[in-house]
Amino acid sequence: MNNIKGRMLLFLGVLIYGGLLSWVYIHSVSPAFAYMGYAYHSPSSSMVVLAFAAAALPALWMPLVVKRPSQVVYWILYVLVYIPASIIPYYTLRMEDGQIAAFSLSLLAAFATLGATTRLPYLPIRRLELPPVLFWLGIALISAVFYGLIVATYGIRFDVGALSDVYDVREKYKESGGGAVSYAIAWQSGVINPLIMAYGLVMRKPGLVAAGLFGQMFIFSITGQKSIFFSLLLNIVLLLLLNRRKSGFGISMLYGATIFTALCVLVDAFLGNIMLVSLFVRRLILTPGLLTGYYYEFFTNNPQVHLAHSIFKSFLDYPYTMKPVYVIGYQYMGSASLAANANLWADSYANFGHLGLFVFTMLLGAVLWLFDSITRHCEYQVKCLMLGIPAFALSNSALLTTLLTHGILLALILAYILPGIKKKEDEAVISPEDIWKKRMPLSPVASLSQYTERDL
Repeated sequence: MNNIKGRMLLFLGVLIYGGLLSWVYIHSVSPAFAYMGYAYHSPSSSMVVLAFAAAALPALWMPLVVKRPSQVVYWILYVLVYIPASIIPYYTLRMEDGQIAAFSLSLLAAFATLGATTRLPYLPIRRLELPPVLFWLGIALISAVFYGLIVATYGIRFDVGALSDVYDVREKYKESGGGAVSYAIAWQSGVINPLIMAYGLVMRKPGLVAAGLFGQMFIFSITGQKSIFFSLLLNIVLLLLLNRRKSGFGISMLYGATIFTALCVLVDAFLGNIMLVSLFVRRLILTPGLLTGYYYEFFTNNPQVHLAHSIFKSFLDYPYTMKPVYVIGYQYMGSASLAANANLWADSYANFGHLGLFVFTMLLGAVLWLFDSITRHCEYQVKCLMLGIPAFALSNSALLTTLLTHGILLALILAYILPGIKKKEDEAVISPEDIWKKRMPLSPVASLSQYTERDL
């Protein structure tokens, strides 16, 4: 894609997407859900311009051609977190314009910092590439242990109808869960099953896709977590976008999200309700932006927590009686039992303010840089899909929680030992004519396989 044309399309897409999200929030979501904290206060025109400028500025450096898994994560965060967080707080916060602008600029700088880490040279790391039989045997054994823990705790049940009473199922899960079984559920549903489905999708092995899907449905019937239910759909969407990496993964994702949002609005208007807007647009896109603003407002005017509720709880005094997610839920949603789970930047600010935005951003950048380096020569689609589901968790979870509980570190370990994958088209014999057409040097010592590498 021509660079200037791509930048113009991206810039225009951000403005359309941001404008559509603003319209949906102001005219649909806020009137219906104001009682849940979806407030609206009309900002000045200058602040609206600043909001859209902050949302659109990354169009100057966003990767038009995606080459690494980290860049896939970067685009997911841009569309689902950064753009809403740059715009929605201007409609919801009762702070001075200068304070909101200061946070917006800090978030922009942190996001630019993360983008810089996705372009760093690869680290010289050699993978421990296991034989395929040994690797997949290990995956089978780990899955057996995890499913054994789940069945021992919750029994055997398979109720797809749980989608209709998802909140009841989720409450029962919260009451009886915890400990090792929680990690088993999170890692199996967030990393292992998506890996199995991704491998099946890429290698066109429907049996593996079915096995991963069955596992996801089984876990969903226990937890009621919709992200698990829709994980196969997310993998398919990402796979379709990854196939367009040379023609614009990110632009396709941005315009796809815009079209999907518009379709939700149109279908709801036809049906006379806001079911789709609430289920997808409000929860998936607008809420991360809303909560980012609320975390900033509350922890600007109240003590920050400095991880005293987490890894530093043995050393520091925690200033609240509830965890931060429940503090925000009580303060803005009016319910002490509502967990207002926010994204990595909201949580970063809650812990260490503006400094936290950069510290946690650089930590995420380091992890993604390591993943890029480890998977440098792995099959492109599989390595990107391995981070797909955990990356979505970053939109509504703290970074440290996502690394451990949601399985980014587990994905990193599996990527280190992932066996080489050859798709059928990779195994085709390259003729001398093909070499000439591609202008490849005919070196007698060069291995022909190096010319089929996807990531040089």
